[in-house]
Amino acid sequence: MNSIKLLRRLRSPQIVRRNFGAGQPESQSMQARLWEGHNTKPEGWETTLYATYAAATVLITLALGFAPDTSIQTWASNEAKVRLQLKAEGKLDKPVFGVHYNTPDKVYDFESIVVDNPFNEDDDDDDDDDDDDDDDDEEEEDDEE
Repeated sequence: MNSIKLLRRLRSPQIVRRNFGAGQPESQSMQARLWEGHNTKPEGWETTLYATYAAATVLITLALGFAPDTSIQTWASNEAKVRLQLKAEGKLDKPVFGVHYNTPDKVYDFESIVVDNPFNEDDDDDDDDDDDDDDDDEEEEDDEE
């Protein structure tokens, strides 16, 4: 039983706190009232400062909101999509390790046959200029009168 008491004493030493009859004094700054003695009316520079803070906050928010996603997962996903697309189009037989396929020269066809139609789109045969022909006919009728 005595050995248990001895072990408890050795395991948890008691900390003795000595104040010598007094605590820590309270500082003068803790007794003062907030803004006591200072002018609380708005000054001329404060409006400009607040407007600058607001504009900077809006600009930073927009810049961070519209920043491109540069994570490795996004890059790998886009690279895999382009490789599958090139494979489906027959432009890629077997991907080579270390070659990036998500580049403009590999994705887009810069060697198109028609310079004015780089994406080989079908021409729309809309007769938009029919209205101009009708206007010419009306002018001729007015001239005859």
